[in-house]
Formats: sequence, C-alpha cells, structure tokens
Amino acid sequence: MSTSNVKTIDITFTPVTVDKLSHVIMLAHRIWPIAYEGILTPEQIENMLQRIYIRENLEKEIQSGHQFWLAYHDTKPVGYASAYKEDDIIWLRKLYVDVSMQGKRIGSRLMHTTITPFLPAQEIRLFANPYNTSAHTFYERMGFKKIGETPVQMGDWNFNDFIFSLPLNEK
Repeated sequence: MSTSNVKTIDITFTPVTVDKLSHVIMLAHRIWPIAYEGILTPEQIENMLQRIYIRENLEKEIQSGHQFWLAYHDTKPVGYASAYKEDDIIWLRKLYVDVSMQGKRIGSRLMHTTITPFLPAQEIRLFANPYNTSAHTFYERMGFKKIGETPVQMGDWNFNDFIFSLPLNEK
C-alpha cells in the first residue's frame, strides 16, 4: 500500500510515569466509546473502562514490567500504547490513537517507539477483538498475521480475541 498521500505531523513520544497516567485514562475514556462503537455495548465499554483504566491497575502494570508511552501533538495527548516482554516475545497490550488524529502515521510510530526498548526479540504479538476490523486492517498493514484465538477477560466480560503476530528478523 502506498503511503505517499499520508501526511506525517510532528508528534512527541514520552514514556509514561505515574504522574502522567491521568492522560492515559483520559484518552481511554475519549477513544474507547468511538473505537468500540458497534463492537461492544455502551455498558460493556463503561464497565471495562472502570475496571481496566483505573490508576491502581495501570500502576500495577508498570510495576510488573509494562512500559507505557504517550503521543503528544503540541501539548495535547493524542495516543497511548503499552507493551511488555515475555521471553523472546514483545506483547503489545494497548495501542490507541484519537480518531481525529488517525491516518497520520501516529499509530505505527507509537508502536515502534513502544516496542524499541524491548528489542531484540523474536516477534511481537497482540490480541484484537474479532470484530474490530479497523484494528485488523492496521495491524495487517504493519505486517502482522492472525495466528490464532484466545479467551480473554476484560472487565466483567469474557471474549475470544484474535492473536496477531509479527516475526522480527532480530537475533
């Protein structure tokens, strides 16, 4: 796919410290209702936001080795991501960009920034909701392939998510 018509804008990527977790939480509450509209019910979205995106949970993730990054356009937070490494696999756990800023290469640049501290690795893996076709399209453009499915629990809800993988040529 040609990306010559895609405009790249100036974005700053910053590692998330505990004092910036409020930006991640704010972005999740802004992005999720749009990203999951028609995929999850409003009740499911609210439940997951209230269970997953609370300071205590995010602090635990950081303490267990997850690294979070924020993307800023000027001083406005416009995206966030998190990842961790398990053996030779980097797990991309979160990657969200404000809908008004999508299509500007922020997602791919944020993903690269987020995984770089964990290199070298054999592959990158992530979970994606089976009905989130826009996420599938993005990840497939990045070279990911669907390799399976797995049960997941998000908030009070159980789902089966697709597992996507991107082999890396690093040793």
